[in-house]
Amino acid sequence: MWDPFDELLSKPSHESIVVFEREYERTGQVGHLANLGLALLDIGDWWHAKKMYEKIINKSEDTCEGFFITIGIAEWFLGNTSSAIDFWKQSMNAQYAACPGAVDGPLILWYAGKRLGDDKLVKGSLKKLKRYWKVQDYRVFSGWMGTVAIAGFLLDKVPVNVFLNEWKSNAGSPEYRRLCRANFWVGMKCLEEGDETTAAAYFKSAFSTKKIAILEYEYFLAKWEYSRLTKQNIANLGRI
Repeated sequence: MWDPFDELLSKPSHESIVVFEREYERTGQVGHLANLGLALLDIGDWWHAKKMYEKIINKSEDTCEGFFITIGIAEWFLGNTSSAIDFWKQSMNAQYAACPGAVDGPLILWYAGKRLGDDKLVKGSLKKLKRYWKVQDYRVFSGWMGTVAIAGFLLDKVPVNVFLNEWKSNAGSPEYRRLCRANFWVGMKCLEEGDETTAAAYFKSAFSTKKIAILEYEYFLAKWEYSRLTKQNIANLGRI
């Protein structure tokens, strides 16, 4: 059975936009708007992506952490940092989250704090992340723990090699999505240490894996940071 999302994974994002617009008009399903938003973000059309997610949030009966994070990313790219942070804070009160407790909100607020040089925001984010890191010994875990694993890494509780190379996810799509996320956060740690060259390499690895990684918000942030460090046009990075 044909799935319009396959168009996004197999073709350049700009070719998928008409597909999702048509499918939304045909079905009225919010999921097609969300996929349209991803395609718009991927080609650098942040204003229209923002409008898509505003429409999704207004139409959705239940709030989803991911929608607030993604609209915040669009605002961030547009230079509206205060609005982005407001949306990311709202994500922590969403009804539905990738992990119990909406861990992604504090993660992306840590990112914002680092990029803005806002120590108060960083400290507040780390304080929240500590609530989710309940692991006594990281060595007893052999698999990926999603956003909780990232929390442990940012809290310096997990060595980089374990975080990046040993905590594998399932084969296939989950592993490609994990690699996107892990590479991005390792890149951010490199930036924190002032190593922009190594950071850029990790960011490139984050968005250059299989395109299924577009479902992770780190995919877009990695492209943004790589573009910033290398002075390359972000709209062209999907071709790397």
